[in-house]
Amino acid sequence: MKVIFVCSGNTCRSPMAQAIMMDALKKHNVENVEVDSFGLYCEKGDPISSGAKSALLSMDIEFESESKPLTKEAVDDADYIICMTSSHKKALEGKVDSKKLFTMNELANKGEIIDPYGQSLEVYLKTADQIKESINVIISKLA
Repeated sequence: MKVIFVCSGNTCRSPMAQAIMMDALKKHNVENVEVDSFGLYCEKGDPISSGAKSALLSMDIEFESESKPLTKEAVDDADYIICMTSSHKKALEGKVDSKKLFTMNELANKGEIIDPYGQSLEVYLKTADQIKESINVIISKLA
């Protein structure tokens, strides 16, 4: 199974979701799930934001990534396309198979994922916690 997370720039929310899900899958001994992340409005190669890295380190997760724009190949290969907000999902509606397109809130009922870009570490930590709570619900549904 392949799960991809989608946000705007692929430097904050979606890479945090990728890292947190990979960590949770490992801790729950769940195998055969591939996880990746992409951005809707990004260039290739921007590093994960320092705030996102710090938030992940606070959870004992070391993670490096570079931004990647969402491609048709990534969409076609994915079993689940999980967007951080309803606006991300709306941008993809009609372009991808609706049966595999969701928001984090639709799957976990924890609200739209807060965009921490350019904000304080406190906001990044709050976003990471929100993502972690959502991921725990999603993994319980996938397992």
